[in-house]
Amino acid sequence: MRGAAIVEDHQLLAETLVATLRDRGVEAEIIELCEPADLLAELLERRPRLVMLDLDLGSFGDSTWLIEPLTSDGIRVLVVTGSSNRLRVATALDQGAIGYQLKSAGFEALVSRVELAMTSEGVLDPDERTQMLHELSVARIERARRLEPFGRLTDRERLTLQALAQGRTVHEIARDWQLSEATVRTHVRSVLAKLKAPSQLAAVSIALRSGWLESTAAGAELSLRPEVADAPHPMRRATDVVVG
Repeated sequence: MRGAAIVEDHQLLAETLVATLRDRGVEAEIIELCEPADLLAELLERRPRLVMLDLDLGSFGDSTWLIEPLTSDGIRVLVVTGSSNRLRVATALDQGAIGYQLKSAGFEALVSRVELAMTSEGVLDPDERTQMLHELSVARIERARRLEPFGRLTDRERLTLQALAQGRTVHEIARDWQLSEATVRTHVRSVLAKLKAPSQLAAVSIALRSGWLESTAAGAELSLRPEVADAPHPMRRATDVVVG
């Protein structure tokens, strides 16, 4: 397949887009959504000239991770999104997407952008690409700075902070983890010291404002059980992605 593969969770939009593109002489086909690994395998097997990729695939989640393996295999990717989050779009460009189209610009603009992406690499103004990637770099540096204090926490201290953020008291944590309250209070004091927080409430507030709690939820969140507290912390590096 050397036409356009449409990866879009809104069926009516996908069908209308394919019909319009075919009327204009552009080969296009809808790719049925499936498990992410299977979707990637199908796209790599079909090797379309262009993948029009919706960044939000409904129940299948964020599709950004598909971009790099597709572009590395020589497949163009044009991302489409209903989000106005420039950092999210910039992340897609950083992964190799040749450009983007906002759904809010309307259907005709989407069709025109797909047609252009089929024949040209110049889908996005070079200055706009440079500016967006610069914004992404700045945001990643700032995010890394905000999250740096949390990297000093031990796994047990991270567990403790997560538990506090869930509204659990020292007594409840000690009971559930089968530890003494004195031991839990030691963990709490260490968390406060490392985050330079005057209170438990302040520590939770810092974790919320920095995005740390969101990162632990978005990644592989540690189980709130003491027996896994010595396991390696699975949270992504702060510079891997930018959230929101």
